[in-house]
Amino acid sequence: METIMINIIYASDNKTGGWVTFTYHLTRALDAVGEPWRLLKINPTGRSGAQDFGYGLEFYNASIEDALALPGVTLISAAAKQYAEPVGVLLEYGARLVLHDPTELKAGLAGAKVTDPWTIRRAVAAQVPSTFIRHPYARSERPAKLPKRQGAVSTSRIDFDKHTEIILAANRLGAKIRIHGFENRLYTKFKIMPEFPEWEQSLCAYPRTPEAAFNLLLGAKFMVDMSAIKGDGGGTQYTFLEAWDAGAVPIINAAWVRSKDDMVPSVNCYAAGSPAELRAYARYTGSVEDMVFAGEQQLKKHSPRTIGRQVMKWLTA
Repeated sequence: METIMINIIYASDNKTGGWVTFTYHLTRALDAVGEPWRLLKINPTGRSGAQDFGYGLEFYNASIEDALALPGVTLISAAAKQYAEPVGVLLEYGARLVLHDPTELKAGLAGAKVTDPWTIRRAVAAQVPSTFIRHPYARSERPAKLPKRQGAVSTSRIDFDKHTEIILAANRLGAKIRIHGFENRLYTKFKIMPEFPEWEQSLCAYPRTPEAAFNLLLGAKFMVDMSAIKGDGGGTQYTFLEAWDAGAVPIINAAWVRSKDDMVPSVNCYAAGSPAELRAYARYTGSVEDMVFAGEQQLKKHSPRTIGRQVMKWLTA
């Protein structure tokens, strides 16, 4: 079967977070089904040599004219509002778009002609005519000898929509959750430090590599992510997938849970509705083997080969 060059356009200046992680795992999914790809960013000044994207990837800058002239299929893996104009042009000329959460169409792409985007969670798919495909996840290799599992670790961004303040409140109750992640310093300055003056800024980031979060979770019994996004939820995030991969059980925000969706409390995760509940789950000492197994089963739905095939069917429909 003839292959198709996939031109992945990363239309954002974000160097960390879910968009970057998604783009990395997307390349692994395309690799799994034998489809070639190249990673680009739109730059008015035009072409450049290879530059570091993080996660072991390189990207090239291209002007909008260069991008439109590329043979193959163009897939926009992330679209920040600052790039609304070039993204709109690319969409007019047939580029395909990934929508990660429902706010993106309102935050700069409201006037863009978006046809059949790829939505990564059912909550988003229910709001936008689209094709629902779970986000891909390429598993990391576990070491031969695993460390003893104990305690809870948070590996999500430290930010408004991640509600890190709930974790800090639980820690004041004795949860002992270790916090790692890339920090929005505006959030910590204006939201965290007034209430939690013990917080020290810029000490929690970890490397932009595929295994960094996975390695932090290998010795943890639980992974904590208190994300809550209006109009979103129910499905998976990369922190959840990384936890299942490493053998840790996600503890998520009860506000994230939706009926008949991927995250099922007391089956493949715990759901906390308050700092006190979070503290109780984070200090739980009983067996979680069944939940770890359930997470492993859910993770199979995100395998690179499975998602790669679904993506190619969508792109070539």
